[in-house]
Amino acid sequence: MSPRLWPTLVLSSLAVSFGIIPIIVREVELSSEQLVAMRIWLSTFFFFGLMLLRGQRRLPATSRGRILITGLLLPVHWFTFFRAIETTRVLVALVLVFVAAPAMTIAATKVLGEKLLLVTGLAVLGGFIGAAVAVDPSNGATTEGVLWALLSGALLAVLLLTVKPGVADLGALQFGAWQALVAALVTVPWAVAAIPNVDGDLPLVLLLGVGLTGLSGLIFLTAMHRIPVSQLGSIMYLEPMAAVVAAAVILNEDPGLRGWIGVALVILFGLVVAWSNERAARTTAEVAAGL
Repeated sequence: MSPRLWPTLVLSSLAVSFGIIPIIVREVELSSEQLVAMRIWLSTFFFFGLMLLRGQRRLPATSRGRILITGLLLPVHWFTFFRAIETTRVLVALVLVFVAAPAMTIAATKVLGEKLLLVTGLAVLGGFIGAAVAVDPSNGATTEGVLWALLSGALLAVLLLTVKPGVADLGALQFGAWQALVAALVTVPWAVAAIPNVDGDLPLVLLLGVGLTGLSGLIFLTAMHRIPVSQLGSIMYLEPMAAVVAAAVILNEDPGLRGWIGVALVILFGLVVAWSNERAARTTAEVAAGL
């Protein structure tokens, strides 16, 4: 399999699976703070369990600043994300959070030195337009939910731009583990408060913390630094699509015609981004081979 293709397929599958997260947030009785803390602590145990099995115990010598920044921002991003889901429709929350894609795509040209083709940039902008179409203020959007979602999206852009070079430096497991530890220390009070309240929600909390954060997070980190940020951003838009379907089936949230059109535009322009990046990579490889 092409080294450019497998990360795309893996990340696309993960994005679809992440669509179930808003359903868990709606179904669990824990507060946003408590659910964030439980998610972080369970994933931290998962990461460090693997670290111990591999005999990796030393503090990393590099990327410590990135670990600290992302460890502090991660719980804030997840808290604002959960609050957005709780205070507005799932479609509105998810789509607005992932308007981070065009922001981080443009920023990556300066922060990470990634090239941005005109076709790719226009396609990412098209995805943003699709997101805007999907958000229908007359169909359940709230001001509070929109603000939470936009804040979460801004934090997500900063996180991914910081995580990408950190993972390339230290590897997915080591960076993910130490980042999770910083986040866990920040959320100690919420974790302590959450433990007595888990009760019947334990299976869903375990699914979120171990499956959809620990294991899935490790796979995500392994694949995400291998593709351009523009392509990563377009893949992330698969999560709102999956969440819309899940919300329609489980929560009876009908996105309406406008919502489905917006999601379709997001997916269409995401495919254009993937095609554009793949064509550019193939051309570069052919030129290099000719030299």
